[in-house]
Amino acid sequence: MLSNIQRVDRRFDTRGGLMIGLAALGAILAPPGADAQQQTQQTQTQQTPQRPVVPLNQKPVVNTQARPGTNGTNNNVPATQNNALQNLLRGGTNNNTATTNQQRPALNNLGNLLQNKAGTQNTGSQNTGIQNLFNKSGNQNTGNAGLQKANVPVNSTSGPTHSLPSPSHLPPAFANQPTGPAVRSRNFAGPGPAGSKETTNGKGDIVRKAADGSVIDVRSPKNGMLIHHALNGNRRVVVERPDHSRIVAASRGVQYVQHPYSYGGHTYDHRTYYAQGKVFHQLYRPYNYRGTNLDVYATSRYYEPRFYQWATGRQTTPQPFTWGYTSNPPPWFAYYKGYFTLDSSYTTPTLWLTDFLFASSLSSHYENNSPPASDAPPADGSAAITPEVKQAVAREVTLQVKQESTEAQQNAQHQEPDAGASSVVNEISDGQQHTFLADSDLDLVDPSGRRCMISQGDVVQTTGGPQAGTGTATAVILASKGGVECGRATQVEIALTDLQEMQNHMRETIDQGMANTNAAKAVTSTTPEFAAQVPPADADAPHELEQQQQLAALADG
Repeated sequence: MLSNIQRVDRRFDTRGGLMIGLAALGAILAPPGADAQQQTQQTQTQQTPQRPVVPLNQKPVVNTQARPGTNGTNNNVPATQNNALQNLLRGGTNNNTATTNQQRPALNNLGNLLQNKAGTQNTGSQNTGIQNLFNKSGNQNTGNAGLQKANVPVNSTSGPTHSLPSPSHLPPAFANQPTGPAVRSRNFAGPGPAGSKETTNGKGDIVRKAADGSVIDVRSPKNGMLIHHALNGNRRVVVERPDHSRIVAASRGVQYVQHPYSYGGHTYDHRTYYAQGKVFHQLYRPYNYRGTNLDVYATSRYYEPRFYQWATGRQTTPQPFTWGYTSNPPPWFAYYKGYFTLDSSYTTPTLWLTDFLFASSLSSHYENNSPPASDAPPADGSAAITPEVKQAVAREVTLQVKQESTEAQQNAQHQEPDAGASSVVNEISDGQQHTFLADSDLDLVDPSGRRCMISQGDVVQTTGGPQAGTGTATAVILASKGGVECGRATQVEIALTDLQEMQNHMRETIDQGMANTNAAKAVTSTTPEFAAQVPPADADAPHELEQQQQLAALADG
């Protein structure tokens, strides 16, 4: 059964299905006036990805000194040029020498994120500060090849008023849909499109059909199965079992099997993901909000307080940074060049983490949906991810890093972080707007009553808190990729469960970015006991997922 499956009992990008060739990153912003001539010598490691954030089954890590970098050689600037905190984060004058990570075979050859092609030499103006410490090991980067950020005032997060194209210019999936009011449902999350109807078939299943008679959803109360036929042709099966286990199987993208896990009197959700022939796992904290079951991300590594202070701090002078793959774009980067561009300098680590989050999400979407279901955005030089959208996402990144800092303090005091306090429900109940990256393909209904979708790397912003009785929240689309995807500024309702998965995806990816910085390697980190004792990934997950797909095919028939 598992002859073609590689086991990966380590935490990495569960939403995207893979952790894409991470660089040996340094993420300390240089202070004003720091040495502008420092350069980083790098060694190609495309076959040996960066070590993960933390193994779920590894004992707590406590290290008060700079640890060796995983993939590169980072020569830090003299300690005399930095203050005490920066010395600690840089590891003083230590040289972090390359070591080889042989424990992540499943991640080999899985992308070029943050990597240059072997032998490539980028030339141009010399890099400073953050540039030297972020650069990917493998090549000598002496240039500033990143794309320049547009000089646009940050005074808006929701974008201009947008209307859908006229029917004559709509893709067939849009043009053939009737318009009208959305149809409320008691059986399915979120409203149905205009003209949709729900009936019960001879087997007792509840079936939701579109106005043209095509099946959208099937719910089987007898076995707890929900089958959804997405606008892009993807079939997603969700099975909830009496023992609180869950199976999510899909015809494309990442799938998982989830079982309860107890430790120290607390219950967690142990989720085993299956993607591209590999299994890997992650823990979540269960939380019930008015009958809606949510799974809230439980990080497997905490840092000391000063690391989080650094991560959410700000520099007065932008620090240049070159992303290694801009001169030799991998397929995903070239495909989405009309949707997303990278900045060439950063004033905060969270702004860099924002670009890292976008890049990781889009790369994962391309890998797991190749070719992507949505149309490639036009390369007209006006990327959909505007500076305003990035700023909105960066604010969310900052909030999530601060939330993890709070949890780290609780963990240091041997307190279990409260799942409700960390949940997306609590976050969006503060009366403020919150911005999230979609973690997967998701069908929605626009104000005209038509079905539209978003996919991984699209951006949504909530405009209010949870809606009583619906299990949803109202949001607006800030950026999407075109085709059958919801247009910019379209107002939609998104299920709280889907918003929670978006928050989880962001926190997981942010953790990856933070963990692979020299700053993180130079401070004390701790694996919480619940994560250190977790069982390995479920080896039977691929079989269970295949079985559910077969059962869903029979139910559809």
